[in-house]
Amino acid sequence: MEVDDVISYHDLVTEEKAALQKGMNFGVGKKYSIFLMSLRENAPYADALDPITGMLTYEGHDEPQRAGGPNPKEVDQPLRTPRGSWTENGKFFRAAMDFKLGSARVSRAAFGVSPND
Repeated sequence: MEVDDVISYHDLVTEEKAALQKGMNFGVGKKYSIFLMSLRENAPYADALDPITGMLTYEGHDEPQRAGGPNPKEVDQPLRTPRGSWTENGKFFRAAMDFKLGSARVSRAAFGVSPND
């Protein structure tokens, strides 16, 4: 697999030797994580890849639904849980900041590879 390759979901699962079910898969590889996303016009999330800068905009995980709580689609998931551990979004935020500061951890983005694409 090379940079910028577009591969099928089946090929990705085979390559990674992991059943990737979530959109954000933190720490799948020893030095990387994987984003699954669709850039189809009718995709359920507003994810995007800027063709000029290569910047990835990814919606991330929703805040969990809680009785009497806000609509999960209307609020951002916090970086940490009430007990202080990292949420899924927090793990990716921390990895992005580490990378920005020179850490070797990177993420892979796989586009249009869901079983339905």
